Amino acid sequence: MSSALAKIEHFPSDPVEFFKQILQAAAKEHPEGFLQEMNLATVDEEFGVLNRTVLYRGLTQDNSVFYITHRYTRNFKNLQANPKACITFYLPDVRDEAGNQSSWQVRLIGATAVELPESEMAALWAKENLAAQIRGHICPCGEPINYDELKAKHDQFLQDHKGKPIERPASYTAWKFEPQRWDFLKVGVDQIADRVQYRRQPSGPWESMHVST
Repeated sequence: MSSALAKIEHFPSDPVEFFKQILQAAAKEHPEGFLQEMNLATVDEEFGVLNRTVLYRGLTQDNSVFYITHRYTRNFKNLQANPKACITFYLPDVRDEAGNQSSWQVRLIGATAVELPESEMAALWAKENLAAQIRGHICPCGEPINYDELKAKHDQFLQDHKGKPIERPASYTAWKFEPQRWDFLKVGVDQIADRVQYRRQPSGPWESMHVST
């Protein structure tokens, strides 16, 4: 048996730049490409807190994490009623420049969700793959379904729009998240994790510090 302390040696003053560095390191382990997921937790009237795993879509022009959804979904209604949210990224098997392997957890704590303007939706819709575009038209999120009926609906929609652009539904939208804190946790095998936390100061800039795991 062994034990050691993980240590985050170097980190920039800007948490978004640190996040980008970790994503880039994770991407090197998947040269064939991969889809980065994130866990989104929202306040829910029925269940108190409701979380789900969604696709990370990137950063907005002002360097905010964002994701795409539809206005008929529960997650949209949650954020519309209460814009407070938390986001967690889990990135296993990330190697540093020396080749040492660690797992990272990155959290956006105390985030406020802000819906992106309608003017940005057309460009986002144009980047969606075919399956995502069809889903936006035929899938009633969270409602009971019959697989055979849904498949028939899907196949008919696909046939009707063969070779044609699919119109963006009015329900299509996106949210960005403005956190009060960014929290970075690093850990390896038989290690006690290290954390670096960035805290937004009243004057605007971030204060960074090591915090106990």
